[in-house]
Amino acid sequence: MKQHVAEMMMVGEKNWAIMDVEYIRTSKTHRCIRKLYILAKDGFTDLELDFYPCARYKDLDKRYQRSFRFCKAHIHKLSYEPNPRYAPPCNTVLAKLNAFIVYNDIDFILYKGGRIEKDLCEELDIPSYNIECFGEMGKTQSHDSKTEVNYYYANLCI
Repeated sequence: MKQHVAEMMMVGEKNWAIMDVEYIRTSKTHRCIRKLYILAKDGFTDLELDFYPCARYKDLDKRYQRSFRFCKAHIHKLSYEPNPRYAPPCNTVLAKLNAFIVYNDIDFILYKGGRIEKDLCEELDIPSYNIECFGEMGKTQSHDSKTEVNYYYANLCI
Protein backbone atom coordinates (compact mmCIF):
# COMPACT_ATOMS: atom_id res chain seq x y z
CA MET A 1 0.00 0.00 0.00
CA LYS A 2 2.83 2.40 0.86
CA GLN A 3 4.24 2.18 -2.66
CA HIS A 4 0.78 2.57 -4.23
CA VAL A 5 0.01 5.76 -2.28
CA ALA A 6 3.47 7.19 -2.95
CA GLU A 7 3.00 6.58 -6.69
CA MET A 8 -0.41 8.27 -6.64
CA MET A 9 1.14 11.29 -4.93
CA MET A 10 4.09 11.55 -7.32
CA VAL A 11 2.26 11.04 -10.61
CA GLY A 12 0.52 14.36 -10.15
CA GLU A 13 -2.76 13.15 -11.65
CA LYS A 14 -4.35 12.61 -8.27
CA ASN A 15 -5.35 15.40 -5.94
CA TRP A 16 -4.79 14.73 -2.29
CA ALA A 17 -4.97 16.55 1.01
CA ILE A 18 -3.69 16.07 4.55
CA MET A 19 -6.17 16.41 7.41
CA ASP A 20 -6.04 16.62 11.19
CA VAL A 21 -9.01 16.69 13.55
CA GLU A 22 -9.34 17.44 17.26
CA TYR A 23 -12.46 16.24 18.99
CA ILE A 24 -14.20 16.16 22.34
CA ARG A 25 -15.82 12.96 23.57
CA THR A 26 -19.30 13.96 24.80
CA SER A 27 -20.80 10.50 25.27
CA LYS A 28 -19.97 6.86 24.80
CA THR A 29 -21.12 7.04 21.18
CA HIS A 30 -20.37 10.62 20.10
CA ARG A 31 -17.20 12.58 19.39
CA CYS A 32 -17.82 16.28 18.78
CA ILE A 33 -15.42 17.64 16.22
CA ARG A 34 -13.88 20.69 17.84
CA LYS A 35 -11.30 21.66 15.20
CA LEU A 36 -10.53 20.58 11.66
CA TYR A 37 -7.65 21.55 9.40
CA ILE A 38 -7.12 20.21 5.89
CA LEU A 39 -4.43 21.23 3.38
CA ALA A 40 -4.52 20.36 -0.33
CA LYS A 41 -1.46 19.07 -2.20
CA ASP A 42 -0.67 22.54 -3.59
CA GLY A 43 0.33 23.59 -0.06
CA PHE A 44 -1.85 26.72 -0.17
CA THR A 45 -5.48 25.66 -0.44
CA ASP A 46 -6.72 24.89 3.04
CA LEU A 47 -9.70 24.90 5.36
CA GLU A 48 -9.44 25.60 9.07
CA LEU A 49 -12.59 25.50 11.17
CA ASP A 50 -13.48 25.50 14.82
CA PHE A 51 -16.78 23.79 15.56
CA TYR A 52 -19.20 24.41 18.36
CA PRO A 53 -19.92 21.28 20.46
CA CYS A 54 -23.42 19.84 20.40
CA ALA A 55 -23.51 19.40 24.19
CA ARG A 56 -22.92 22.02 26.86
CA TYR A 57 -19.97 21.38 29.14
CA LYS A 58 -22.11 21.45 32.28
CA ASP A 59 -24.35 18.73 30.78
CA LEU A 60 -21.48 16.30 30.18
CA ASP A 61 -21.00 13.28 32.38
CA LYS A 62 -18.17 13.92 34.88
CA ARG A 63 -15.82 11.44 33.13
CA TYR A 64 -16.11 13.36 29.86
CA GLN A 65 -15.53 16.66 31.68
CA ARG A 66 -12.36 15.14 33.21
CA SER A 67 -11.25 13.84 29.82
CA PHE A 68 -11.76 17.24 28.24
CA ARG A 69 -9.82 19.02 31.01
CA PHE A 70 -6.92 16.59 30.57
CA CYS A 71 -6.85 17.10 26.79
CA LYS A 72 -7.08 20.86 27.16
CA ALA A 73 -4.18 20.93 29.60
CA HIS A 74 -1.91 18.37 27.91
CA ILE A 75 -2.91 17.95 24.27
CA HIS A 76 -4.92 20.36 22.15
CA LYS A 77 -5.19 23.39 24.48
CA LEU A 78 -8.60 24.27 22.96
CA SER A 79 -11.37 25.88 24.94
CA TYR A 80 -14.56 23.85 25.18
CA GLU A 81 -16.69 26.38 23.35
CA PRO A 82 -15.39 28.67 20.62
CA ASN A 83 -17.22 31.87 19.74
CA PRO A 84 -20.58 30.60 18.40
CA ARG A 85 -20.81 33.59 16.09
CA TYR A 86 -17.85 32.26 14.06
CA ALA A 87 -18.05 28.52 14.69
CA PRO A 88 -20.56 26.27 12.98
CA PRO A 89 -22.09 23.44 15.03
CA CYS A 90 -20.22 20.12 15.04
CA ASN A 91 -23.04 18.41 13.15
CA THR A 92 -22.05 20.39 10.02
CA VAL A 93 -18.53 18.95 9.80
CA LEU A 94 -19.35 16.38 7.12
CA ALA A 95 -21.00 18.98 4.88
CA LYS A 96 -18.09 21.43 5.29
CA LEU A 97 -15.47 18.74 4.68
CA ASN A 98 -17.36 17.36 1.70
CA ALA A 99 -17.63 20.83 0.15
CA PHE A 100 -13.84 21.24 0.42
CA ILE A 101 -13.25 17.80 -1.11
CA VAL A 102 -15.65 18.37 -4.01
CA TYR A 103 -14.60 21.96 -4.74
CA ASN A 104 -10.92 21.01 -4.81
CA ASP A 105 -11.47 17.68 -6.59
CA ILE A 106 -9.66 15.73 -3.87
CA ASP A 107 -9.11 12.05 -4.75
CA PHE A 108 -7.82 10.83 -1.38
CA ILE A 109 -6.93 12.11 2.07
CA LEU A 110 -3.87 11.50 4.19
CA TYR A 111 -3.98 11.68 7.97
CA LYS A 112 -1.61 10.93 10.85
CA GLY A 113 -2.77 8.19 13.12
CA GLY A 114 -6.19 9.25 14.30
CA ARG A 115 -9.26 7.07 14.02
CA ILE A 116 -11.61 10.07 13.78
CA GLU A 117 -10.09 11.17 10.46
CA LYS A 118 -10.52 7.68 9.01
CA ASP A 119 -14.13 7.54 10.22
CA LEU A 120 -14.98 10.90 8.62
CA CYS A 121 -13.46 9.79 5.31
CA GLU A 122 -15.39 6.52 5.43
CA GLU A 123 -18.63 8.43 6.01
CA LEU A 124 -17.85 10.58 2.96
CA ASP A 125 -16.76 7.53 0.94
CA ILE A 126 -13.35 9.00 0.08
CA PRO A 127 -10.19 6.89 0.25
CA SER A 128 -7.88 7.73 3.13
CA TYR A 129 -4.44 6.61 4.17
CA ASN A 130 -2.55 6.84 7.42
CA ILE A 131 0.79 8.54 6.69
CA GLU A 132 2.37 6.48 9.44
CA CYS A 133 2.63 3.79 6.75
CA PHE A 134 5.33 5.94 5.10
CA GLY A 135 7.75 5.10 7.88
CA GLU A 136 9.15 7.32 10.59
CA MET A 137 8.25 10.94 9.96
CA GLY A 138 9.21 12.25 13.35
CA LYS A 139 6.90 14.08 15.70
CA THR A 140 5.95 17.70 15.97
CA GLN A 141 6.15 19.35 19.34
CA SER A 142 2.70 20.81 18.76
CA HIS A 143 -0.84 19.48 18.91
CA ASP A 144 -2.13 22.40 16.88
CA SER A 145 -3.85 20.96 13.79
CA LYS A 146 -2.43 23.52 11.37
CA THR A 147 1.11 23.13 12.69
CA GLU A 148 0.92 19.33 12.53
CA VAL A 149 -0.51 19.19 9.01
CA ASN A 150 2.07 21.65 7.69
CA TYR A 151 4.88 19.68 9.35
CA TYR A 152 3.76 16.41 7.73
CA TYR A 153 3.15 18.14 4.40
CA ALA A 154 6.71 19.48 4.43
CA ASN A 155 8.08 16.02 5.25
CA LEU A 156 6.04 14.32 2.53
CA CYS A 157 6.96 16.82 -0.16
CA ILE A 158 10.74 16.76 0.41
